[in-house]
Amino acid sequence: MVNHRIMGNRRRALPGLAVIALIAVAASLLPACAAAKPAPVIADAPPVTEKVDRGPTSMESEIGGLNEEAMDRAFASLEVQRCLSEGGARLSAIGGEFKLRLRITRDGDARWAYVSESTLGDRATEKCLLDLVRGRSWPKPLGGEGLAEKAFAIDAPTAPVLLEEKKMLPDVARARAAAAKCRHGIAGSFFATVHVRPDGHVSAAGVAPPNERGEDAVDCVVEALLKLRFRPSAPRAAKVSFEIR
Repeated sequence: MVNHRIMGNRRRALPGLAVIALIAVAASLLPACAAAKPAPVIADAPPVTEKVDRGPTSMESEIGGLNEEAMDRAFASLEVQRCLSEGGARLSAIGGEFKLRLRITRDGDARWAYVSESTLGDRATEKCLLDLVRGRSWPKPLGGEGLAEKAFAIDAPTAPVLLEEKKMLPDVARARAAAAKCRHGIAGSFFATVHVRPDGHVSAAGVAPPNERGEDAVDCVVEALLKLRFRPSAPRAAKVSFEIR
């Protein structure tokens, strides 16, 4: 009987002790389970675009588009040959390449125009060409003002002797010095072409400015070049081109 009661008491106490033991074991395993649990996978967050306030914007772009076919027709209608014929009557060796550049307003007018490249060597002919550009209406740009340019190549009636700049460095240096007073702070290089007679005197000169602002200085540069005398280096009319930096 005694043994039975002792066993019976143990049987009654066992469930409580087992629960406590199991709780203790579970509690001891929790840190280990928590440590062993894999970290959750976090997808890369999309980059955040910083919004910058750039102030009010215009609904129209400053530079608009131009219809290429309409511009080709407009350039073809210029009386370029008339200017060249008038130049050729004064200077039989006139010829070379030139490029006209202009900005067209929304109304189709030329806001400005200049000869951006030229080896004609005759300011009078270049001014005649610019008068043609400024005096006509152009196709209206879409969405703003338009920029346009057109290149031409003309054969001279009488081909001049082409002189190399590197063989005329002293003359070119004097030409650059003479034209320096005309720049008035305009940056960039002017490109000059001069026709030289057999005696070395300059018979004609043309200049392509670096930008539209430089157009105002071209006449001054040409006047300075016309006063120069180059070293005679050819038995007939010659031509030389050089930069004025």
